[in-house]
Amino acid sequence: MNFWLLDRFKKYNTKPALAGFWGQFTYADLVQLVYKIESEFKTLVGSTPTTIGLVGDCCPASVAWLIASERLQHWIAPMMDHAQETAEKLNQIHAQWVVVTEGSTWKIYPRASTGTLQVQSSQLLPAQHAGLVLFSSGTSGNAKVMLQDLSVLLNTYEVRHENSLTLLSLLGFDHIGGINTLLGGLAAGSQIVIPESRAPEQVINTIKKHQVAILPATPTFLNLLLIAATHRLADLASLRLITYGTEPMPEGLLARLRQILPAVRLIQTFGTSETGILKTESPDADSNFLRINDPNVEWKIVEDELWLRSLTQIRGYLNASNEKFTTDGWFMTGDKVELGPNNTIRILGRTGEMINVGGEKLMPTEVESIILSVPGVIDCRVFGEKNALVGQTVAVDVVAAVGQNWETLRGLIRQTCRHTLTAYKVPTRLNLVSAISTNRLKKQRTN
Repeated sequence: MNFWLLDRFKKYNTKPALAGFWGQFTYADLVQLVYKIESEFKTLVGSTPTTIGLVGDCCPASVAWLIASERLQHWIAPMMDHAQETAEKLNQIHAQWVVVTEGSTWKIYPRASTGTLQVQSSQLLPAQHAGLVLFSSGTSGNAKVMLQDLSVLLNTYEVRHENSLTLLSLLGFDHIGGINTLLGGLAAGSQIVIPESRAPEQVINTIKKHQVAILPATPTFLNLLLIAATHRLADLASLRLITYGTEPMPEGLLARLRQILPAVRLIQTFGTSETGILKTESPDADSNFLRINDPNVEWKIVEDELWLRSLTQIRGYLNASNEKFTTDGWFMTGDKVELGPNNTIRILGRTGEMINVGGEKLMPTEVESIILSVPGVIDCRVFGEKNALVGQTVAVDVVAAVGQNWETLRGLIRQTCRHTLTAYKVPTRLNLVSAISTNRLKKQRTN
């Protein structure tokens, strides 16, 4: 059980903690919600640890339930409210209770569990530790259920220093990146703003209304901001820092952001659901290399793949093989990386995304970065396409600017790629599309 967090909330007292469509809550308000939950739930279950499905978005009640569950040493599984998917997840973890939150209120429902989680002895949590259950995206099959030691994870935020910067939370409450934004911000006494929707215009309006200083986002979302509202980004005077992660940052996109937001610092972050979010630093504002600078993390590169071993590593998958973990505790991330100067690394992409053209291999991000630098290109996605002669060839979906002639743009893209890339990397097919599917993000890393 962690006592330091509520003590810190009491110190912050009337400082604003959370703001959203439900209003504004102070740190003192959060403390009262936590105490109310503890009293109410103890009456229902006593002191016996149980498994709770927490259904709802990142609102004051959800935050308070996460904290109270750790203090009461329960296992808690945050999940968004998607009816069929939620029911399946509740069955997977054999949840004994379901808590549905909205704003500062909640409803508790007992649930007839049809069994118990099959937990290996190596996955058991230490005495008086709470569990955080997270789900993978499940794009390559059934979602994997991951068990995190919530007490250990929470303790890593105790070193955060107080600040009063307002930050925006975009990632979901059921995502390790969203939880990292939440716990890091609360430990520092920041105000965390939850937009009513993640539409670019809504996010920009929220930044202006609440004078947001820190924006954690994905490169894809930042590109959406540029597409939807480039003319409005320069007016975001309060914005001081953008942290980006979950996927490689194309050099062309980074250059455009630097041009439009010259006063805003851009810092790359990195983490995985399995190991938690790492402390990193960017050696240069214009570089997409990063340096891992985290005393709780070890890293190494094995055959171009990044391996991690961290204090905040999950205890394991509860419903799948743990073969991605070595016997001595290393997690094979599946991220292909390049070693740079001064012990820096660059994330090139997922090893499963690699394109093999007649034995010559390339990562999509290298080609995407070149194409995004072509005037008239708004967005693109490079992927491998089957070919009977060479196994795969390079194909690309392109989103063109409004009014841009496609034949002219296609010729310019081909010319740029031929002058810049080795022959096997040059796309053999270019498709004009209205938008890039966001499904490509589901298996990528967290920020």
